[in-house]
Amino acid sequence: MGAGKTTVGVSLARELDLPFVDLDQTIETRESLTIAALFQQGGEQAFRQAEVNALKAVVAGPPVVLACGGGAPCEPGNWEMLEAWSTVVFLDVPLDVIADRLKGQSGRPLWDGDASSRYERRLPLYARAQVRVDGSGEVASVVGLVLDALERVDA
Repeated sequence: MGAGKTTVGVSLARELDLPFVDLDQTIETRESLTIAALFQQGGEQAFRQAEVNALKAVVAGPPVVLACGGGAPCEPGNWEMLEAWSTVVFLDVPLDVIADRLKGQSGRPLWDGDASSRYERRLPLYARAQVRVDGSGEVASVVGLVLDALERVDA
């Protein structure tokens, strides 16, 4: 969270002439609940199951630019599903930059005192992405980095 997946994803989708899908929004639509309400009602386990179901539905459909929540690739089988479906891009943003971006925001169920250890646990998995770019810059710059990296992957 706070890495810019949605913001960069929308601009990237525009550049690639593809639809943009935010997995969290897909979950909220499918479940008729906000992410926060889903966590309140069923905890993280219910959210993760809804996330897996939404991800399966997205990858079964037409090509899109997809922004996954930070934990989505960490669930068993999800990383492999994402890799088989498309090129996985990791927007590498230092934790202090993420913290600055999230200042004053609420409704983020997993942004708490454990954010630092969660971030460190997830980094080795994220590092497996086919494309890794510095996501701490301005949106247009990050989109440019992603487009350049995707061209190298496709070459």
